[in-house]
This record gives sequence, C-alpha cells and structure tokens, in this order.
Amino acid sequence: MSDDVLELTLACGDHALTRPLQTEEVSPEGVDLEVLTPFAPDRHWQMLRNLEFDICELSLGSYLASRASSHDYPFTAIPVFPHRSFRHSYMCKHSGSGVSDPGELSGCKVGINTWQTTAGVWMRGIAREEYGLDLESVTWYRRAPEDVPLDLLESFNIRNVPDDSSLDEMLSSGDLKGVFYPILLASVRAGTGGERIFASPFTEEKRYYKRTEIFPLMHTVVIKDEVLRRAPRTAEKVYEAFTKSKNIGLAKLEDSRTSALVWARRYLEEEKALFGGSPWEYGLTRTNQKALDKLQKYALNQEIISTRYDPEELFIQSTL
Repeated sequence: MSDDVLELTLACGDHALTRPLQTEEVSPEGVDLEVLTPFAPDRHWQMLRNLEFDICELSLGSYLASRASSHDYPFTAIPVFPHRSFRHSYMCKHSGSGVSDPGELSGCKVGINTWQTTAGVWMRGIAREEYGLDLESVTWYRRAPEDVPLDLLESFNIRNVPDDSSLDEMLSSGDLKGVFYPILLASVRAGTGGERIFASPFTEEKRYYKRTEIFPLMHTVVIKDEVLRRAPRTAEKVYEAFTKSKNIGLAKLEDSRTSALVWARRYLEEEKALFGGSPWEYGLTRTNQKALDKLQKYALNQEIISTRYDPEELFIQSTL
C-alpha cells in the first residue's frame, strides 16, 4: 500500500444508495476503504461510545446531541443524508385505545426507543406541532439508554421499560397507549394488539410534504477529526464518493426489471411527480436546509440541544 493512500473504515447501512461503496464500484480518491454494515443501533453506539470507525453513517439526532454535549466527540459531519423517512406511518397505538390522531395521546403512556433517536424527535415534533400533542403530559417509556448522555430533562417524564418487558409487549397488552418507534413493531405488523394511528398514513405523509416540502432527514455521515487533520481533503473526497454512489444506486432503481416490486415503475413515477425529481438530495439545498431547521427546532423544544447551530458549526466547511 502506497504511503499516500489512506486506509480507512466506513460503517454505513446496506442501502441502495451506499451499495456501490460496499462493492468498491465507487471509492474515495486516494482512500483504501473497508466498508462495514453493522445494524444501525449498534453502529451508532460503537461510534458514539467507542469511536470505532473512521467514517460513519450516524443518527442525526444523536449528532446534534453530541454537538451540545459537554463531552468531546471528535468527529464532524458532511452534508450527506443516506437515510430519510416520513414518520406518520410509524406513529402507532394499542388496538383498543380509540386513538384517532397523535394529539389524543396527551396524558398517556407512550413508548420510544431513546429520547434522542432521530425518528422519535421527528414524530414527537410533528405530533406536537401538527396535532397538538402535549409532550410534557405524556409518560414516555424508553427502550434503551441514550447513545449520547443527556442532561436531566426536567420538562419531560421519561421512564425506562421494565427489564422483564418490552415495548411490543406493553403496546400489545395496552400498558402503553402508543409507540413512536423507528420501525414497525411485531404486534403492529401482525395486527396482534398494535396498529398505526392513521388509517391512511401514506396519504398523511404526502399531504405533509406538499404543505411543508420536508422529507425528514434521519442520518448524516461523520468523519473523525484526526483523519481530517492528517488529510484535510478527505471530506471532499468522501462527499464526492457518496454522491457518485447515490447516483449509481438511483440509476439502478430506474430499471424496474431488477426490482421485486410489482408496480415499481408506477411508484417511481409517483415519487417523481410528488418531489419534482429525486428526493435524495445531498448538500445543503433549500429543502435540506428547511428539514434541518425543522429538526433543530424540535430538538431544541425537546431539550436535546440548547441552541440552534449554523451549518458551519455542524458540517465541514469545504463540503458546504
């Protein structure tokens, strides 16, 4: 290996947009990249607690928490967003609860993954802003410890799920009236005590986008500061590689012959009509900045951060 070639590790999800990096179809210039694909919660924990990777796809909620923390987190993000997701589909309720919109969970018991989990930040924020959910009146049951230790959240009643139970069991039994979780729990998928709050969540999500132009950001990509000190142009090269990988992945999705979805072409055409092109933008475009501003507003309201950050405080300057 040449002395001027960096040997770096990248941990990311196994997404269509990042797979060309995994297959080495794309690689950052001058970098010998070892790509790892650990399960997302494990990946976030390994990076935030142990700094195990040189480059890492990371929860945006946890990244904001790390910037606000008194502890040192020696990595900085580039404006790459390989995972985004609308969240109305993941607001769920106990089947016998009679809840018809998220605002009706005020004063109830609701399950979450962690307080800083990006999906939860979005769902609580949307439920409060769009449907009137009183976050302070809810008793929140947290499944896991926080990746970034948070200062005492005095405004919110947060408890841990008992060791002898789980969010899925508590939702199915009715101990929880609702759950805001990043994926659908088994009881919701099987209809055994859990269900989505919205009868037509995808319609709600389309309405939300048409009204706000926000496609919620979930993850960003961070690079260790020590790597940037050794090779300052690494950030630009990694950004370019993620962009090329994304473009290749999107081009492959255009070929409906390779998809297992029966109506793949129809779904692609519907997406393009809604978004006016591809929704998977990198960089601080107008709509990405709007989504980032909204996420920061929610994180501030939920006491995950104490101030809003300018782009230059969150992202490596050369990639903006």
